[in-house]
Amino acid sequence: MMVRAAFPGGPEVVMEAPTIQTELKIARSYLGEAEAKLNAKADYIFTLGRRVARAPVPVTTAFTYGAFFGAPPATPRDAAPLDIGTLPEYRQWLEQTAGPIFRDLQAAVERLRKLDGQYPGAALIVDGAPAWTARAMLAYAYLLLGDYFYYRCNWDEAGKNYRAAFKLEPTSQEGIFRLGVTLVNQGDMGKARNFLERAVELGPSTDVAVEAHKQLERLAQLGPRQKAFMGSSSALKWMIGISIAGLLVCLSCICCGLIGGWSQLQNQAPDIGSAAAWTIISVVIGGLIFLVPAVITAVYYFTKRK
Repeated sequence: MMVRAAFPGGPEVVMEAPTIQTELKIARSYLGEAEAKLNAKADYIFTLGRRVARAPVPVTTAFTYGAFFGAPPATPRDAAPLDIGTLPEYRQWLEQTAGPIFRDLQAAVERLRKLDGQYPGAALIVDGAPAWTARAMLAYAYLLLGDYFYYRCNWDEAGKNYRAAFKLEPTSQEGIFRLGVTLVNQGDMGKARNFLERAVELGPSTDVAVEAHKQLERLAQLGPRQKAFMGSSSALKWMIGISIAGLLVCLSCICCGLIGGWSQLQNQAPDIGSAAAWTIISVVIGGLIFLVPAVITAVYYFTKRK
């Protein structure tokens, strides 16, 4: 038997009795447990994720949970290991900690995707009234999965899951804010600013809006070079590649200049010696010019990688 009821703030929804209600309660329980685990381990995963990714992380906003299902149990977050391990050890610690949480979140997403496909519009009944639709819970599951990848410093996967949540719930302030923060880390400052401004407009007095304001102020303070480069690991990789190529050109120029100039000094008449000497000087100076961006990029990389 099906019962129709008006979902607060939305269209009329169809609610299936006992079977779908049981399924929705189980899915909610799965998602709530995964949320609590992620909340308890977030700092630990983020610290390890930064060390494993070795990428600049300009935005370190810690997301808060509990708005959807009520606050998770108060659990002290684990302290990250001291910075005395090797990269393989950090990677192993990260997989041991994050792996089970990822599997729980993925299982919750798959369960909710199935329910949303089978029972479109179905809502969980709480105290005799519809509380959440399967679609709203699925959007929140994608949001949590995006948070998981965010804390692992995997901006591409984080953005992909945040966009999935955004498609399901395009007016979610938290989802829009998270997309903006992720775009900052990806180096797309223009789009990031648009999403952060939209997050503020949706509720100027909320905690999410306060965090969005902080990020907008930070973007306004960045210089043009930082806006285009800071936080973009892909841009950093390109810069490193270009600098390595420039370094090779530099070394080649120096070697060719020394060898060619020395050969002229040895084999040519004395009156040509002065020209040969200037050949050596000019080629070596030209090669050193190529060395400058390599040095600058190396300094930037090693100061931002931790």
